[in-house]
Amino acid sequence: MCIRDRFNKENFHKVKNSFLSGFLAIALASLTITSPALAEKNTITIGIEADLARLDPHISTTWNTFKALLHMYEGFVAEDLLAENVETPPIVPSLAESWEISADKKTYTFKLREGVSFHDGEPWNAQAAKFNLDRMTNPDFEFHQPGSVGLLSWVWGDLESYKVVNDFTFEIKLKQPNAEFLRRLSAGGSGTPRMISPAAVRKYGNDGINTNPVGTGPFKFGEREVGVQTVLVKNSGYWDEKRVPKFERLILRGIPEVTTRELGLLTGELDMISTPSPDSLEYLEAQGMTMVKGPVSTIYPIWLNFREGPLKDVRVRRAMAMAIDREGMTKYLRRGTATPAYGILNYGGPGWDPEYRDFPYDPEGAKKLLAEAGYPDGFETRLDWTMGGGGDVNTRADAEWLQRDLGRIGIRAKIELFDNGTYWDMLAKGTREGTCCMQVSWGETGFFWLDLILPTTAQPPNGFNSGYYENPKMNELLASARATSSEAEMVKILHEIRDIVTNDVAFIPLYTPIQVYAMRPEVKGFVLAPQHWADYTSVYKE
Repeated sequence: MCIRDRFNKENFHKVKNSFLSGFLAIALASLTITSPALAEKNTITIGIEADLARLDPHISTTWNTFKALLHMYEGFVAEDLLAENVETPPIVPSLAESWEISADKKTYTFKLREGVSFHDGEPWNAQAAKFNLDRMTNPDFEFHQPGSVGLLSWVWGDLESYKVVNDFTFEIKLKQPNAEFLRRLSAGGSGTPRMISPAAVRKYGNDGINTNPVGTGPFKFGEREVGVQTVLVKNSGYWDEKRVPKFERLILRGIPEVTTRELGLLTGELDMISTPSPDSLEYLEAQGMTMVKGPVSTIYPIWLNFREGPLKDVRVRRAMAMAIDREGMTKYLRRGTATPAYGILNYGGPGWDPEYRDFPYDPEGAKKLLAEAGYPDGFETRLDWTMGGGGDVNTRADAEWLQRDLGRIGIRAKIELFDNGTYWDMLAKGTREGTCCMQVSWGETGFFWLDLILPTTAQPPNGFNSGYYENPKMNELLASARATSSEAEMVKILHEIRDIVTNDVAFIPLYTPIQVYAMRPEVKGFVLAPQHWADYTSVYKE
């Protein structure tokens, strides 16, 4: 980078910070907003990055939505999101109070928790568990949810059978060992194997669960105004005394515009916000807001469209990877709230190696590769992008950075933006003709998300291999990784997967974010988990 470029970038952010501080101050001075969040001590109102999507856990598709679902629905086991100072949340009992694993590691026998009821009074027992397994996996079941087949393949891909042993004992058999099976049962974000009231499904039907969610969690569904907010209410009869909420109502407001979220926090309209702008952190702290930051098991990779003419040539894909200045993106655009990402394995997941490197930043070398591939003058294409979802902030700026970097080697890309729910539906259908690239943040505390994006069997509509990457070896390697008996063996296979994905340039990793929550000083008790979501039951107001 030349001295002039560095000077311009650094001065741009000084001017931008000054403008932001002035803008927020002027806006605050001119606002006369009633502050319901401040007025209601028994309500916690949180501004999140986008509106919620479907509230049916078996077909839900966004991290933002899971922020609500994890408080309404539960599964056999859970991740303890209130455990502090851990790199990965531990697995703890939930609707199963204990379990046994057979010597061959293929049979799981769950002892179910007694005395638990769904929010509608329906009892939780082994028959309710079977109803939910039938709904997720049995195409002949009356209430089978077809969309769950693809979305939950990462959970049930190794399933052989399941049965009721007695009223409070349930057995699941796998075709092969799965080293992450319990972790997968606890997870969410792209479908989640959590339990819905059978009575509610019978009453409202499969489609009706989206607007009438009924689970067993610490919060019940209250009401939803699509595009505005979702209200959850305290479940006073919740079975776990340690997680009975300390307040009466949890309101999640989807606010894609980050400045609007920040203003809502400053005026007291919101108690907390997720993902403030990197440019606003110092100003928010100066106004007395509490900032909580920490690592999260996430990576931002670019999905490349293998069906798009020029991208069929690996040299073109490699040139695109070499054209992107990841170091500059994290330093100047993300302002230190991210680090460059290399390789498909994410921070916080098994096999991540902080020393691994894939493609160098080399625009001149990229131009030569494009010329070798027959595109000396580049080509025109399109970036399909989302305005943001869980953990996202100013994603349009990411697209504009890529547009600039690709433009420098002759690839002329226009940008089309979509709301988060629409975008995920598009991703599930596969990348559009004429689009070279899409981006979503992903990565988990296990490697199971790779089952949704790498195998040929995960191409739409059965998963999110939305760029139509085809390497038959992926199916075999992922199955081998699941069946390993030691972490060292698992990591060895995951590294082989990583290296193949890099060699094929199936994805271009961009960065790993640092997650940030900002809250008003009277909000206490929040625990930041190394996950894409948090447990809000511990929060309270002084």
